[in-house]
Amino acid sequence: MKAMSRSDVTPNSSETKRMDRLITAWALVGVGSTLVIAVVRLSARGWETVTNGLSPIEWVVLALTSTVFFYGEGVMALERRWVPHVVNRARELRRKSGAAVRIGAPLYAMGLIGAPVPKLIRTWLGVCAIVAAILIVRAFAEPWRGIIDLSVAGALAWGTIALIRSFPDALS
Repeated sequence: MKAMSRSDVTPNSSETKRMDRLITAWALVGVGSTLVIAVVRLSARGWETVTNGLSPIEWVVLALTSTVFFYGEGVMALERRWVPHVVNRARELRRKSGAAVRIGAPLYAMGLIGAPVPKLIRTWLGVCAIVAAILIVRAFAEPWRGIIDLSVAGALAWGTIALIRSFPDALS
């Protein structure tokens, strides 16, 4: 018996819809897993800093940076801009037939592959900026590094929650 390919399936068949949902889910689970790993690693370092004790001014800085990162990055950047973009790109995979794009679905959803050149340049410059920020923050002395790490973890956790909340709509 011959294996069924996408071209052998009518556009509205249940097999095609199931495969489309699977690819979309793979894209979103892959992206979500990346966020969860970052949240776990950053929050562990931040929590260690907090449990080692903070001075009153350090608590104020933690509260301020957490608020700024949570709202600015978690809500405004991740929830309102990045997550909808990731979901739309994950849905676009339904119209793609290349195996490489489907295997790299999380990268495609984040816009790291398969996007127009200007978008690829912006996205990869964003990745470079994130790497630069990581390297800069790693040079901070404790407790400042832990404070920033915990604040970023809060923002990324909110972005993860936003991605999880979008999952049912993305699969429809």
